[in-house]
Amino acid sequence: MFSMDPRTPRASGANNGYAGGVSRPKTVCASRARGWLLGLLCLGVLAGCGGGGAVDVQTAESVPLRLDKKDPERLVRSVLGGYTAEAGADPFEAGLVSGEGDGLTLHPQKLAPAIRQQLSDADGDGAIGPDEWTDWVEATYYSARGLPATVAALREAVPYASGDAAWFEVEVDGVMTAARRRLFLPVTAVRAALEAHARGDGLMYPAGTWIIGEHLIDGEVVETTVKHRREDGYWDFAVYDGSGALAPATSTEPRALRTPTQCTGCHLGQKLFEPEKSWPGAASDGPFGPRAYHVPDAWRSPEAAALFNEHARRDDGVLGLYGTLYASQLLTDRASGAISPEDAAFLDRLGL
Repeated sequence: MFSMDPRTPRASGANNGYAGGVSRPKTVCASRARGWLLGLLCLGVLAGCGGGGAVDVQTAESVPLRLDKKDPERLVRSVLGGYTAEAGADPFEAGLVSGEGDGLTLHPQKLAPAIRQQLSDADGDGAIGPDEWTDWVEATYYSARGLPATVAALREAVPYASGDAAWFEVEVDGVMTAARRRLFLPVTAVRAALEAHARGDGLMYPAGTWIIGEHLIDGEVVETTVKHRREDGYWDFAVYDGSGALAPATSTEPRALRTPTQCTGCHLGQKLFEPEKSWPGAASDGPFGPRAYHVPDAWRSPEAAALFNEHARRDDGVLGLYGTLYASQLLTDRASGAISPEDAAFLDRLGL
């Protein structure tokens, strides 16, 4: 029986809806009601954040995303923007993802069936966690993006070549790989990014920009890394192995970097690396070899470095001093009297 306050008399002969004519005290009934309400509330919270049992992603209309990242919204836009439209689009506006901050929800029925088929709540906790997200993205990214399947196909679409005046070319030793990297950027894209900076928009590359890095060991290309700017403002990433085929990760020392999951980790952040961090000074060697841009000393322009500040921040998720170096090259041409009138006017517009 229920304990009752001895100062509270029993109602004589009253049933009050309970067997034996016992009137339950209001405090106990209220406590039970609060308990039931709390239980229902907890069930709702569990269902909303995962933890309510395994979910069948193939039929579910919504699944919580628990990515355990500093800025999950930006990460989701960077990756799933490429799953939303061929040229890239906002997955939130498209209804593929909803919520904000750490409370994001994926709506799997918005995915193409072949892409959705490879997504699962593998650990049965009712949500897509970091490992499930990584496995799914790495398994589906290339097919979702439709990137060129080989370096040969890439060259057909983007005819970059060493010595081609249409491409800005620079070699660098850095922290990404112990191999030397030979970078190619369209000159038109670098100039457009510098013009954007002059307008106050930051060093922002136009949609369609390709940045291609050949990784060289003993002068031979052993792999190729690629970035491609989408219309939604984010970048696609790809790795091609020594045979020229798409690969899931880089293969050169000191560590393999998987695409796109480990690409976004650096490119979306603001951590500084060498040799950019020390620019325009020279960086010391690292544990895996030299860290340096292989450019004429005249290109180490303090004026350009201070104006664009690429060595200290990333406006556009680009790890490189490409705008600074290109402008420094033009400054060197101007100092030697070899600059064209068009390039001289361009430097004036940049404020150099």
